[in-house]
Amino acid sequence: MLNSHSSVAASPRQPQCYPAPFLVQPCNLLIEGTCEKAKTWSGKMIQEESVLVAAVTCKRWGCRYCSRIKISRLATLCKLAGPNRLLTLTVDPKNYQSPRHAFDATAGLVPELIRSLRKRFGEVEYLRVTELHKSGFPHYHMLIRSGFLPHAVVKAEWNRLTQNQIVDLRQVDGSFQSYTYLTKYLSKLHRIEWTDRHVSYSKKFFPDGSLDKPKGDTVVDGKIHNCHPFEFLANHCMNRTVLQTGRMTFILTSKELVASTSRPDGF
Repeated sequence: MLNSHSSVAASPRQPQCYPAPFLVQPCNLLIEGTCEKAKTWSGKMIQEESVLVAAVTCKRWGCRYCSRIKISRLATLCKLAGPNRLLTLTVDPKNYQSPRHAFDATAGLVPELIRSLRKRFGEVEYLRVTELHKSGFPHYHMLIRSGFLPHAVVKAEWNRLTQNQIVDLRQVDGSFQSYTYLTKYLSKLHRIEWTDRHVSYSKKFFPDGSLDKPKGDTVVDGKIHNCHPFEFLANHCMNRTVLQTGRMTFILTSKELVASTSRPDGF
């Protein structure tokens, strides 16, 4: 039985560099620190007698494992986006029954604000991050790429849409580290228990093609297994060494293929 409550520090399952050998033993199969809702995808590799095994994660902001991956990816992509302004939009708690009511009432108005600004000032692309104030009420940090935006106009438009008046708009230069900025705020997102809609962005904020998933043609006959990848490895490769090629990606060679043929869920 896999251990989901042991210390993550005791597990060597995430070496610093890949590819690396991974010994399939109970002490290395600690679900804590991974996406606990992950399922397993497996597929045969065309050019060699082996199988690629990878996690199909939940990809929710509320998942500590998945959120770390999403934060890193978004922050890296933001370097390419080249934002030149920071915009913070706040809400007045007096206008809402609860923090969730404030979020539901205002988050959808952020794109409307951007559309209004575009009509007057041309290109305005953005990435929005929700953060909670100490009071529990949300406010929105935004990375903006645009030409000149008058603070008074942005404030007036946000007030018109939401009856909230406090807006902070500032320009940033080439020394601004969007990676650090995003990591700071996105790392807090697991605390927002009533929504997974922590982040949104305009279609043209990121460079063309940067959000595309890599395409590959080296794996065939892929299928989903309704178990965690560590359970999958325990069933097929216990006490064997497999090749770990990513955080939750492994290659099973011919030895493991032979060992798994007698199992009902074998390849």
